[in-house]
Amino acid sequence: MSATNRGREKIAHEYYVTPAWCVHRLLEALPLPGGLWLEPAVGNGAIVRACGERPNTRWITCDIREEAKADLTCDFIAVCSAGHFEPRFTVAITNPPFSLAFPFVKDMRAISEYVIILQRLNWIGGPRAEWIRQNPCDVFVLPDRPSFAFGGSDSIEYAWFVWGPGHGGKWSMLADTPLAERKRK
Repeated sequence: MSATNRGREKIAHEYYVTPAWCVHRLLEALPLPGGLWLEPAVGNGAIVRACGERPNTRWITCDIREEAKADLTCDFIAVCSAGHFEPRFTVAITNPPFSLAFPFVKDMRAISEYVIILQRLNWIGGPRAEWIRQNPCDVFVLPDRPSFAFGGSDSIEYAWFVWGPGHGGKWSMLADTPLAERKRK
């Protein structure tokens, strides 16, 4: 949780709904193939809905919370560690809990051709820096700060981190999003 919301109660499972405009900006800049797509922390399905109807694409969704009504109610990291997912996904895309983002990425990379996560821009530093040097990703920066909870925007920039064929070290600034679109629910 960012400094904007410091002092507020943390939301269970670090569940913060991804605004649709964040997904729209990424998809405008990043052509992705159809196939079997995975959303391993689906929450209320915001990312899946924001992706819309995609030709030749089928989704599998997971979430630890039963109320998410995912295809699979499970702990994604535990299921991957146990070897229950075969490397069969074309795209795995999610906004994982910040505290679990790194294990999510590692497990998603083992089972998917493209791995895409939404995280704070500063996620690339600290204990993950050496791993990211060895496993570079493209970074698509959102120039507008998302609002995930409590009605205000976050106090830090966010970006989509993308691993996959032809991706590995390029930085891009995504298009601006008009305020009216950012305020839509």
